[in-house]
Amino acid sequence: MTVQEQGTVVIRTPDQRLRVFVSSTLTELAGERAAVARAIAALRLTPVMFELGARPHPPRELYRAYLAQSDVFIGLYWQRYGWIGPDMDVSGLEDEFRLSGSMPRLLYVKEPAPEREARLTAMIGELQSEGTDSYRPFRTPRELARLVRDDLALLLSERFATAERAADTAGSSPGSPPADRPGTRSLPLTSTSLIGREQDIAAVAALLASPEARLVTLTGPGGVGKTRLAVAVAERVQARYPRGAVFVPLASVDDPARVLPRVAAVLGLPPDAARPPLEALAEHLAEAPTLLVLDNLEQVVAVAADLDGLLARCPGLTILATSRTALRLRAEREYAVGPLTVPEPSHLPTTEELAALPAVRLFVDRARAVRYDFALTEDNAPAVAEICRRLDGLPLAIELAAARTRLLPPDALLARLGTRLDALGSGPVDLPERQRTLRAAVEWSVGLLTEAERRMLATLSVFAGGWSAEAAAHVSGLPEDATLDLLDALARHSLVTIDLTDAGPRFRMLAAVRELAAERLAGSPDAHDVARRHARYFGGLVEHADWPTERQGEWAARLRTEEENLRVAIRWFLAHDITPLPHVFRILWLFWQMRGRMPEGRAWIDEVQLRAGALDDRGRAELLLTSAVTAVEVGDDDRALTAVDGLRALEGRFDDPYLVDSAQLAVSWILPITGDLDGALQVASSALDGLRRQNEPFAAFAALTVGMLEMALDRDHAARAHLAEVDEHGGRLDNEWLTATARTQLATLAVRSGDLDEAQTLLAAATDGGEDAEVSTLTLTFALVAAAGLALARGDARRAATALGAADGLRRRAGLRAWPSARPGEAALAARVADAVDASGFADAFAAGAGLDHRRAVALVRGR
Repeated sequence: MTVQEQGTVVIRTPDQRLRVFVSSTLTELAGERAAVARAIAALRLTPVMFELGARPHPPRELYRAYLAQSDVFIGLYWQRYGWIGPDMDVSGLEDEFRLSGSMPRLLYVKEPAPEREARLTAMIGELQSEGTDSYRPFRTPRELARLVRDDLALLLSERFATAERAADTAGSSPGSPPADRPGTRSLPLTSTSLIGREQDIAAVAALLASPEARLVTLTGPGGVGKTRLAVAVAERVQARYPRGAVFVPLASVDDPARVLPRVAAVLGLPPDAARPPLEALAEHLAEAPTLLVLDNLEQVVAVAADLDGLLARCPGLTILATSRTALRLRAEREYAVGPLTVPEPSHLPTTEELAALPAVRLFVDRARAVRYDFALTEDNAPAVAEICRRLDGLPLAIELAAARTRLLPPDALLARLGTRLDALGSGPVDLPERQRTLRAAVEWSVGLLTEAERRMLATLSVFAGGWSAEAAAHVSGLPEDATLDLLDALARHSLVTIDLTDAGPRFRMLAAVRELAAERLAGSPDAHDVARRHARYFGGLVEHADWPTERQGEWAARLRTEEENLRVAIRWFLAHDITPLPHVFRILWLFWQMRGRMPEGRAWIDEVQLRAGALDDRGRAELLLTSAVTAVEVGDDDRALTAVDGLRALEGRFDDPYLVDSAQLAVSWILPITGDLDGALQVASSALDGLRRQNEPFAAFAALTVGMLEMALDRDHAARAHLAEVDEHGGRLDNEWLTATARTQLATLAVRSGDLDEAQTLLAAATDGGEDAEVSTLTLTFALVAAAGLALARGDARRAATALGAADGLRRRAGLRAWPSARPGEAALAARVADAVDASGFADAFAAGAGLDHRRAVALVRGR
């Protein structure tokens, strides 16, 4: 029989049998050791065991000598880590394991192990990633003996075949070394496919090919798949290196001084206490091109200087490292490994499109591993997409979630994802211990932080949807420089990510990281102060700004960016201090209108109204104003009229011209409910004059109101003048909502005057940006009604009915109703359309339109 190791084929005759070294603690696995010895002997091999020989030398010298003369290594592990000798930092058990890196290894772990020691747990956690040929659990000595017998037989047959292939390829005798390449596989074998990383593999492989990139570090949060990516890249490029790719797992190494000795052990270098590891490695690697894959460097980043020295002395050496933090060497090229692509929350693709997304592909693949008949269907695709989105595309989290489909269908699993860290259970036993659960993966990263960094991480969990450096400084109560230093440190540890935006850097945190950080914040004494500072910062963002005279689009974009933080702040004020909320709501209602958030805003207003007695007259007036205008939009006419009565009762009780004119404008929106269009126009005109005198940007909304009321009263010439003013004013203020809404009304006027091409041009401009344009629901329904009038004027009554149905469907789904001043005109238009087609045709077309989503409704307006 033959065994190929370290590039040399060794041939043994029956009287010189292959030697199999058996490593384990002696007492607790005595029965298992005896069973393994019998299995080895049955294959005509020689068991090499510590207890079988004389011991004239110290134990360490004895087992090292035995190991040096052995051909195959068998490791048996259960609960004890073993004895640590003098001048050693690891037990003899781990020392034997390290020294065996150059030979074939078969490893077995006894289960269950309720009292397993922590250091043995850490060691076992990396066995699979060490590149072993076999790693199996067992329960009894008999089962172990069977496994060892079968695995040894398979190992030897595979080695024989490998040696024969190498000899054939080289055209030489079996004794000729095929190359300076390790005989054992260094890269760990993986049992599952790598999904969604094709571009990453190509990019990193290309980076390694560049002469200046001799150290490439893959960074990213725990569970993002750095190790798997590194192995895939190494497999792609290892043919470039005569030695192949050498994989060195370092997760269990917590001392930077132990990194180079571990590298030396994996390379098969004998221990030499008299010689520094750097010297030995530099001599061994020399000029030969070699790729070292150093996995999990984050807890030993202080080894960076040694790695820099090794690179300087070994021109042919390239290092591919994985770490949650960069090493910060000048020779380093960092490659940030991001989460997998997930579906956008605002637009759910088709099932076929979802099936092509990397995150969904991974979920389906891993779900099929536990349920062979799992498939992505029309019914479960939305739940699968939402699971992947909530898990931020983090591969580990997705794999853990998919494993749960053994017991739960996707919709039931989605319902349990409120607490991500614990809802997903544990992963496969061949994962490292730190990645068996999502909680363990996150806690591993957090455990590497300083106390100040942990406090900052906990503080940052109060943010939702990201934050700016300014916000972090305010909420943490730290100086800006100290805040930036801590944010930089957390980013280096891949616990926060940085997005570079036009408004400056914005920081984010994965949902799983935020959840663990929030747990820590909840248990800290400053949790209340942090939440209070957060609420007041974002309340102040709205309260002290109001609608600016210029750059309204920019201001609204900032509100949109901070929308999640505003929600958190509002909930805090509702629980602790409602007095700032009426003013905040008065400013936010226009934003709610633009973003389709009226039902949510109404719920908050209702909650504050229950405690309106705690407010002063100004606060009550602002609350009534916002209640009135939001009630109009959601179609709560009774509440709107009640609010008007309340506003009139407060007249003269506060001195704020802007608030008085705004209240007048709100009244003008509500009076059409009672049919008083003339009274509404009079009040709106008065409000417009007052706001113009104050040079308030809100005057543009008053002009829009006046123009729409004039349209309702068939005063088209005057209406056109006011609406053109709004269009121009909206452009000057950078307010797309104003310009788009004004153009929808101008389009209706163009239809009335018979200028149909102009009407189509205006509608296209109102929905500028194509089918993906972010047009507010209110503006889009105005545009659909105008498009219905245009279609009818062109003789296409069915298309007109479809457009009216689309407007109705969008409103109903958003909890809205037609604007009071526009209701009579829309009802008259619907009657004309119904007269132009038969009853069933109108109903069918209207129903078809009601089913259109936002995107298809935009396409309808644009004539598609």
